Amino acid sequence: MNAASHYLEAWNGKPLIELMNHIVEMHHSFCRREAARLSSLFKQTIAAHSKNYAELKKMEALFARMAKDLEMHLLKEERTLFPYIARVEAAIQQNDAVTWPPFGTVENPIRMMVLEHDQTGEELSHIRRLTNNYILSSDAPEPVAALYDGLRSFEQDMNRHIHAEDHLLFPRAVAMEEQACTRGKRV
Repeated sequence: MNAASHYLEAWNGKPLIELMNHIVEMHHSFCRREAARLSSLFKQTIAAHSKNYAELKKMEALFARMAKDLEMHLLKEERTLFPYIARVEAAIQQNDAVTWPPFGTVENPIRMMVLEHDQTGEELSHIRRLTNNYILSSDAPEPVAALYDGLRSFEQDMNRHIHAEDHLLFPRAVAMEEQACTRGKRV
C-alpha cells in the first residue's frame, strides 16, 4: 500500500471535522511556518551563492508568488469552506437543516480550491525542475543544500495536503451536501 492510499484509509470514515482539524493543524501550520523559513533562507542563500547558482533568483520569485497565493488559499479554506463543511456535517448528524451558503453549493469553492491546488503543483514542479529534482553536487554549500532539502520537504507535505483535500475531504463534502439535499434539507 502506498503512502497516499494509507493516508486515505486512515481518514476514511472519520468525521470530516477531524480531518479538517488535522489538515489545519498539520499541513496549514507546516505550510505557513516553512514558507516563512524558506523565504528567509532564499534571501540568505541568494546573497551568498547566487553567482554560482543562477536558478536561485528564479526559484525565489516562483516561491514568493506561490507562498503569497497559498496564504490567501489557506484563509479561504479556514474561514469559509471548512466551517461550511463542518456545519453540513453537524446538520446531518443532528438531522437538522442549515441555510444555503452564499456560494451556492460546496462544489463552487471546491472547484476553485482544486484549480489553486493544480497551480501550486505546477509551481512546485517548476521549482523541482530548476533544482534538477533537488540534486546537488557533493561540494554544494550547506545553505544551498538546506534550501533544496527544505523545498523537497515542502513539496512532499504539500502533495500530501492536496491529496487529502482533493481525494478525501472534497468528495466526501460534496456527497454529504447531496445527502442533506436528498433528505429535504437545505444546506
